[in-house]
Amino acid sequence: MVWRVGSTAARAAPRVLGRRMQSQWKPAVEKGKIPAYDEALAFVQADSATQRERLADAKKHPDAPAQLVDALEIASEINLPEVRAAFLLGQGDMSRPVFRHLREQAWRLGGSLDRLVERATLMHILPDVVPNITFEADLQVSFGTGAGIGDHGGSGGDVLPGVFLPVATTRDAPQITATVFHPEERRYTLMLVDPDRPSEESESYETFVHWLVQDVPLSATQSSLPATLSEALPYIPPHPQQGTPYHRYTMLLFEQTQTVQLNQVPRTPFQVSAFAEQHGLQLRGLHFWRAKWSNENRKAISSIYREVLDEAEPRYGYVPRQDKLKDVLGVRHSKYY
Repeated sequence: MVWRVGSTAARAAPRVLGRRMQSQWKPAVEKGKIPAYDEALAFVQADSATQRERLADAKKHPDAPAQLVDALEIASEINLPEVRAAFLLGQGDMSRPVFRHLREQAWRLGGSLDRLVERATLMHILPDVVPNITFEADLQVSFGTGAGIGDHGGSGGDVLPGVFLPVATTRDAPQITATVFHPEERRYTLMLVDPDRPSEESESYETFVHWLVQDVPLSATQSSLPATLSEALPYIPPHPQQGTPYHRYTMLLFEQTQTVQLNQVPRTPFQVSAFAEQHGLQLRGLHFWRAKWSNENRKAISSIYREVLDEAEPRYGYVPRQDKLKDVLGVRHSKYY
């Protein structure tokens, strides 16, 4: 579902839903046709009026907690048919608590977060990349335009977590949508890492940073990256090496709890948890996709090594198994004498 939000709309007073919203919703049944339907609408309106009275009383007290005021405002509007209709049509104003609540509820309870957690666990993003996470942001990654890229492919659009993407598709940096649920603006750091890059020195794998962006301003009404980015490390396209298993390209969104100065950050070897702790970063969201070397990806990968990295393309493989019965001349002897 594509969620459109306005960045300049002011918070409306309780029960004032806006002319556009009021004019678009109409009762499904004419008044008087079904008495039970009329009674249901009347009950919802009466409950909303009761909650508005409680909200007005709370606002009279300057020391009333902001969470209480927001909760009462949500309770006064959440069951109104015109509010529900506006949300389903993607016309909700995220500066208002009720629409932030509905959007977060749809994300947490609608299945998308559960699917992300399941795949991140099954494919060992947790704990290979990060040990744990408390999700506070809905992070979406998209390449190009289209209906989306899922388990069975797609030409472009939002990427389903964990799917395989052609290397040519990820040549340019993705479009990022990070939906957070706090009304005030906060600063975030965005990071794309590959934890499956082979290391010849350690004969194992190490983490490589493909993209690092700091000071991204986000709020409930601002979910897109600004046109001008503060890139500590510019985007390098994924380029899985020949002879390696599939790579898990993981996008991480960190909230900055302090001023972050990222100077001369090494791309590899890189420790995500140590870096986050050093700079006071709190992980709020993640997304990932996979890619692997194949004949279909061969030309795209070679062009990245040639045109972007300007280095020779490596090729990896396993060391041949040694025959313990052969001598230094290669003659195979009996194992009995």
